[in-house]
Amino acid sequence: MKEFQYIYPKNSKSVPLILGEYDGKALLYAGGTDALVRMKEGINRPEQVVNLQAIKALNSIKEDSDGLHIGATTPLVDIVNSKVTQKYGGLSRAVETVGTIQLRNMGTLGGNLCQRPRCWYFRSRRFPCIRKGGDVCFAVSGDNKYHAILGGSTCYIVYPSDVAPMLITLQAKVEILGPKGTRMVPLEEFYILPEKDATRETILKQDEIVTKVFVPNSAKQVKSMYLKFRERDSFDFAMVSVAVSAKISNNKLLDLKIAMGGVAPIPWRAKKAEKILNGNTVSDDLLKKAGEAEMEDAESLDQNEYKITLTKNLLKRAVSGLLSS
Repeated sequence: MKEFQYIYPKNSKSVPLILGEYDGKALLYAGGTDALVRMKEGINRPEQVVNLQAIKALNSIKEDSDGLHIGATTPLVDIVNSKVTQKYGGLSRAVETVGTIQLRNMGTLGGNLCQRPRCWYFRSRRFPCIRKGGDVCFAVSGDNKYHAILGGSTCYIVYPSDVAPMLITLQAKVEILGPKGTRMVPLEEFYILPEKDATRETILKQDEIVTKVFVPNSAKQVKSMYLKFRERDSFDFAMVSVAVSAKISNNKLLDLKIAMGGVAPIPWRAKKAEKILNGNTVSDDLLKKAGEAEMEDAESLDQNEYKITLTKNLLKRAVSGLLSS
């Protein structure tokens, strides 16, 4: 690991200025569960590491009449244990599925939403893949069991966050701080597909940070659920995950929102399935039709065709589970 300088900013407003001053040579650090691994793997070789842990204002869980406000450096375990966040349906459940208790003790909400992909070609120094500025996605003809079936185009990573799909269905927003101040962005618009920029996952500029996640009060008025399929139940990332939220009336789903993980380079909004299911009486045939419609544009690689069937089944289980909860 390359030698680096530690910087401990005392307030969040100074962080964009520091990032701008060091012009891409600085790395943000909070819980370190992803940043430290990237440094060890040689993906990031920063000259400065900006540790956010001293900024107390970024570590908080508060609720007001508008909704829920969670600071970016709030440990995931605090979100799971908070009585306040448990009012927001599937949010606590989604956070609880992240890694192990040890990782949730260290990992932060902002870090989870901004983590880099776990693709082994991206994580290896030996492969100058397109996400690292090269011109090849090695997964296309390589080991692609866990890679994308939707939205891949030039790069077939899958976005690894468990929390993002659930927050998207709850219409959460992120607060972004830059040199000129803050802006609020719907979390669904925070992520970008490879066709727009294959080297990054979010809209964050080099001198911007996420400071807060906001979940509107309306999220307490809907039912929500998160299901995750993984090879090892103890700590694996999702092979496929499904987050669902809706109001329920007479076996009908109203204002239905579905977001999926493990299938695309971003948390994937299942709009085709939503259109078929929303406002209609749910049946097995309708659930089957919704799953098939959502997967009609799926393009599997050599080793991940199973994800198409898995996604259909998990979507059906998630919606059925929401109705029976």
